[in-house]
Amino acid sequence: MFRRLDYQERALSTLDTYLDALKENKIRADQVAVLAKQNPGLGLPIPDFTKDAWEAMKVAGKLPTSRAAIPFSPRKDGCNRPVPNVVLKVPTGGGKTWLAVSAVSRVLGRYLDRNVGFVLWIVPNEAIYTQTLKHLKDRQHPYRQALDNAAAGRVRILEKTDRLDARDVESNLCVMLLMLQSANRETQDSLRMFQDRGDVHGFFPPEGEQQAHKAAIELTPNLSAYTGLFPMVQDSLGNALRIIRPVVVMDEGHRAVSDLAFNTLYGFNPCFVLELTATPRDVQPRGGRNPREGRYANVLVEVTGRELDREGMIKMPLNLDPRRGNDWKATLNAAVTKLTALADEAQKLRADTGRYIRPIMLIQVERTGSDQRESGHIHAEDVKDWLLTMGFDPAEIAIKTAQQNDLSEPENQDLLSPTNRVRAIITKQALQEGWDCPFAYVLCSLSASANLRAMTQLVGRILRQPGALKTGIDALDECHVITHHADTASVVAAIKEGLEEDGLGDLVLHLTQDDRSESGNRTRTINRRPEFATTEIYLPKVMVLENGEARDLDYETDVLSAIDWRDFDPKDIAERIPENAQTAESQLQRIMLSDNGEECFVGKTVAASTETLVFDTAYAVRMISDIVLNPFVGREIVGALLDALRKRGFDETRLGQLASLIVEELRNGLNQERHKRAETLFKTEVAAGRIQFRLRLDGHNWRMPFRIETTEPEDARQLLNRSGGALEKSLFAPVYENELNSDERDVAIYLDGEKTLRWWHRNVARKQYGIQGWKKAKIYPDFIFAVQNDGKTRKITVLETKGDQLDNLDTAYKREALYFLSRHFRWDETTTVGELELVNGGETVECRLILMSEWHAKLPECFS
Repeated sequence: MFRRLDYQERALSTLDTYLDALKENKIRADQVAVLAKQNPGLGLPIPDFTKDAWEAMKVAGKLPTSRAAIPFSPRKDGCNRPVPNVVLKVPTGGGKTWLAVSAVSRVLGRYLDRNVGFVLWIVPNEAIYTQTLKHLKDRQHPYRQALDNAAAGRVRILEKTDRLDARDVESNLCVMLLMLQSANRETQDSLRMFQDRGDVHGFFPPEGEQQAHKAAIELTPNLSAYTGLFPMVQDSLGNALRIIRPVVVMDEGHRAVSDLAFNTLYGFNPCFVLELTATPRDVQPRGGRNPREGRYANVLVEVTGRELDREGMIKMPLNLDPRRGNDWKATLNAAVTKLTALADEAQKLRADTGRYIRPIMLIQVERTGSDQRESGHIHAEDVKDWLLTMGFDPAEIAIKTAQQNDLSEPENQDLLSPTNRVRAIITKQALQEGWDCPFAYVLCSLSASANLRAMTQLVGRILRQPGALKTGIDALDECHVITHHADTASVVAAIKEGLEEDGLGDLVLHLTQDDRSESGNRTRTINRRPEFATTEIYLPKVMVLENGEARDLDYETDVLSAIDWRDFDPKDIAERIPENAQTAESQLQRIMLSDNGEECFVGKTVAASTETLVFDTAYAVRMISDIVLNPFVGREIVGALLDALRKRGFDETRLGQLASLIVEELRNGLNQERHKRAETLFKTEVAAGRIQFRLRLDGHNWRMPFRIETTEPEDARQLLNRSGGALEKSLFAPVYENELNSDERDVAIYLDGEKTLRWWHRNVARKQYGIQGWKKAKIYPDFIFAVQNDGKTRKITVLETKGDQLDNLDTAYKREALYFLSRHFRWDETTTVGELELVNGGETVECRLILMSEWHAKLPECFS
């Protein structure tokens, strides 16, 4: 049974009052128009009935008080006729679509005095289009039933490619769905809906009736027509709409505020425009003109977040758990723990009431591309692998990115179905507005510090309450955001911003969105300079010598799995866990709605759990299995840690309460120890000759490409040398400014002017030359350059540059690894007959890391 809510009743009641006032003023304006036409000499002005109706609502105190200072903004169609326009401001999750279908029936019956006609329903993106179309076509769905009730069952749901006949419009309520992009281009002639189609009938005079065509154009001047001696109206859908004068429903109305979108929308000659949005947009006048010349949102109804919360439409409060550690897996572990606790509550709810809820977690990652997994960033596939390690089944994990959409699989299309198994959805920023899953309870943002904007947009995806009905169980009536390595204040500000953009705050923030996608960038090829067009350039790779054969070093196989943990004592980790540590619940912050429903505020809560928790040893072993690969050794380490804690006085209850903290500290300690042991192992193997950094005569080297790709257009600004001319020594030409940051440009210009330099190249991270050390992520140097003396290349330098703000542990590791490999560079003369590719010319390879603040002093050392 569909439940009508108090704020929806209020909104529709206000709309009824407005429609009555509009109809009354429309009748009066039409009467004046008749008199003016009969008596042109009187010069009677025809009143704007839309403005008069609005002013009547304002005088009666029926408009939102928050918009009292905003003037009425009139609208005109393509024939300069007044068009009624109202905006219903409804927060995300407030049932905008239900309000829209209910409002359509009222506009038709109360204002237009009919129950048939044409509704043009415009949506901003494909996700909302697909969802709305599905619901409107489903005769069992409340949205469709509301339309059927309004039109006595005579409803046709159309798409822009469907056949359209005037008789259908005369005898049915036709609802056509359209994406704004489909009619929103500078050159409308290129769009099918503005072209002759052959399947739009009954709206235009027959071909050859020239006078009838001329009369039609005079009656509706903005019709597209073939001009010339005998004008003829084009048989297009766009023209049919201009004649029909549809009722327009604009979903997410704040998207249609540009001049192009506005002119397109009102160019359809609508008789009524209803906009629904959580964030109305006002377009201010340009050039300091009169404020009344702006284009403002005519907000008729404003629904507050408090009203949604009172009706059980949203999950509130929102609990924030910002994690400051460097281990993303520990953050994900905390999110999974929360998801598991919610799942337990959901099972109890189903057992007690039969109501089904399956809590789902959204996981925001840093990288998703297939070629970006080894970048050192948190990748979707890495997260999936870790979830599988934690005990998730593959069917419980879905990846939603621009390249992969597991949610489109048949078994995943209905996330609310009890047969659906998805519990975790991994994404970067691919969940658009309109993606609707009330089962989403937890947002685990592993990239909050790098992509707060995407996290802001994802917050709205976990707000919707299942069934728009509170469960009475606090855990299932709230939602959770858990962030990794992000500043708390920044995260709080971003979450508040997300709530405000979803209409749940008192301040609406408008941020410019960049809709360009990486997939839209066109690449083109840049070749080497002619003097280097055939020059073979090789660089050494870190190789493992195995049974006399060299192969690339594999971190997992050759370093991680070779670490011996049998002698590790976790007593130092046990000492770091404080006796007075608080449980995780007491660290949370809650973002709630204030009493007036308009402001968001942040408050802390300390909630002691009454549930008896038990430390799960097997779970702890799984949580360190990516560090300590042998589960038997891992079990011994966990056992030793628990023994050390018990000696300090931690009883079983305390161990259970602090389980998450203990596992997190254990992972931190093991990570630190792993790096130490990996370094020792790596250096020992290099000293023994089993790991080598050498230029080899057998062909196992990295080969410099002869061409590279760029996304910069040919007319983009090129990097110039000190004298303002073209660069002379870059290996590839041209070099574009946008491909380097300001510090890198300074280094490149310096290199190009160095007399002893033969060539230099800006290395592209993750796509070109990388050096494997004793940590998993490769080191990708910023520059590679060759220094020559006496006309011969004597030294090739690979240079990593870092800003001073990045002088941290990672920088220290890279500096040490590069220095160590430089000292152990050799030529390897061993080769198999027939495999000789390189001649030993005596060159050396040097690897260095220089901070940007010191490059002026230290870079010249590379040329000595």
